[in-house]
Amino acid sequence: MIFPLPPLTDAQRALVERAEALARERFAARAARYDAESSFPVENYADLREAGFLGLTVPRAWGGLEADPVAYAHALCAIARGCAATGLTFNMHCTVVGLLDALAGEEQKARFFGAVVREGRLIASITSEPEQSFRDKFVLNTVFRRVPGGWHVAGVKQFCSLGDAADYYFVTGIVEGTTTAKEGAISAMVPRTAQGVKVEAVWNATGMRGTVSHTIRYDVVVPDADIVGRPGEILGIDLSGYALGYAAVYLGIGEAAFEFMVEYAKTRPQKPSTTPLSHHPLVQRQVAETGTALRAGRLLLHEAARLKQLGDREATMLAVNQAKAFCAEAGLRATEQALRLAGGRGILKDLPLERWHRDALAGPVMPPSNDRCLETAGKLICGLRAATLEFQ
Repeated sequence: MIFPLPPLTDAQRALVERAEALARERFAARAARYDAESSFPVENYADLREAGFLGLTVPRAWGGLEADPVAYAHALCAIARGCAATGLTFNMHCTVVGLLDALAGEEQKARFFGAVVREGRLIASITSEPEQSFRDKFVLNTVFRRVPGGWHVAGVKQFCSLGDAADYYFVTGIVEGTTTAKEGAISAMVPRTAQGVKVEAVWNATGMRGTVSHTIRYDVVVPDADIVGRPGEILGIDLSGYALGYAAVYLGIGEAAFEFMVEYAKTRPQKPSTTPLSHHPLVQRQVAETGTALRAGRLLLHEAARLKQLGDREATMLAVNQAKAFCAEAGLRATEQALRLAGGRGILKDLPLERWHRDALAGPVMPPSNDRCLETAGKLICGLRAATLEFQ
């Protein structure tokens, strides 16, 4: 990294450095292929599995690494610098682990965390539903209906990152007969191999192609043992992990583009002159503006993660919303500036610039969208009631 990390403990730094090594030595060289094929980064996950990173956010009591939010945010940023699709999907997996830690019973933790740590299982989070948006109140259409010994769960989820690579889907819906999420929102762990799970391989996106975010249809019976939390309980826990991770991922993409941009400016001559582009005042300004925004984003990310670690829910909500909005915009802007600096060559696929730009396009619209993040932050600053995600 061109800019130094904020102060970290030895344990935090060790995790971040391990993530940086994986991204630099393994992930970066594969990213273009996953993008071109729109294929899941299987080899990258084999490396994460071998390094014990699938248990990055699993508590030590269950055999995991128990990375705190600060270590996690910077490690995820490093992973995304190497491969954006790996970073984004890994955030889904790790965030669900955090939800299980907050909601699951002891037997469930032993079983599911054991599957992650000892068997290398992956967990996908599927919340988005067709015709629904997180910009206003989200209405859950997935229905949980009581049957003997468990629940019949039926619905459709889209944008399921990890697609058919996941071993479990963390599915949230509403109990039949209830009218609000506060009264009836409930979740289940559904195995990918369960009868009634259908993966529709429809993912063909502009960017983040390696996330393989297919649509999932399910019409399954889930035993009571795999129901996570009580009705309405999920709305009372800290759900900021997703947005914190998105901030890290899109900042990481911007940092990768910026590192390329600086190296390009330092080594590319301005013909017919022999001096490199970095000697031109306009290039110096371009590099300075981009670097300043990314450095500010890194500090915002760090502060949001630190507040999350301290457990201050309201302060975390403000900082995470600001960090997600700022980092997504700064990352996208950095990829654009890198393209501009490279000129016409930048749009060719022999350089990673156009791929980074396409991946970064998803940042501002990923829920919570930047518009929603800024609305939430504005309400908090004005002393008004606010919630990043609101359910009907």
